[in-house]
Amino acid sequence: MNKRLSGLLTMSAVLFAGSAIASNANAVESKTSLAMVSQDNASHIDRVLGELSRQHDGASSLVKSARQPTSLALSSSLLASDTAQVSNDEDVLERLTAVASNSVSKFKQTGLASWYGRQFHGRKTASGETFDMNGLTAAHRSLPLNCYVKVTNKTNGKSVVVKVNDRGPFHGNRVMDLSYGAAKKLGITAKGVGNVAIERVAGPSS
Repeated sequence: MNKRLSGLLTMSAVLFAGSAIASNANAVESKTSLAMVSQDNASHIDRVLGELSRQHDGASSLVKSARQPTSLALSSSLLASDTAQVSNDEDVLERLTAVASNSVSKFKQTGLASWYGRQFHGRKTASGETFDMNGLTAAHRSLPLNCYVKVTNKTNGKSVVVKVNDRGPFHGNRVMDLSYGAAKKLGITAKGVGNVAIERVAGPSS
């Protein structure tokens, strides 16, 4: 029995040792595989980082040049052309303004004038002034507010100088709305409208 037991123990020891050796071999092989994978990954990462660095360096040089005051963008002929165009536009605008001012100062118009009175008395006009039906004022669609015009009744030759302080008239066939006081001086209050000539003047005493 002792010999048999001794043989079994010896065989078990051999089997255990063999299993341990196999396990160690597998572990070594696994570690080797992991090391190879890690090395491959590290190599791949290095290549990616290298490419990103190269692109960054290239982009940085472009960005740096673009930020320089003497860059092509600032010295571009297109920019110079735009600046010259702005200057030309300002010159044209000044000439147009001068022409418009001359046109307004030489403004003349003929047509029907109506008048408004009591229903608007005390209300605010477009200029901010309070409407006085007995004053010498008028409403016009486009003449500058607070300018003066001479209005002549073409039927009887009577004239009056009025201040444009309101907008209107709102009837398509009329060129001006006069205050009751101005219409009375022209002799058109009874009829309601009159055929008039309008001329821009410098002031109330013109």
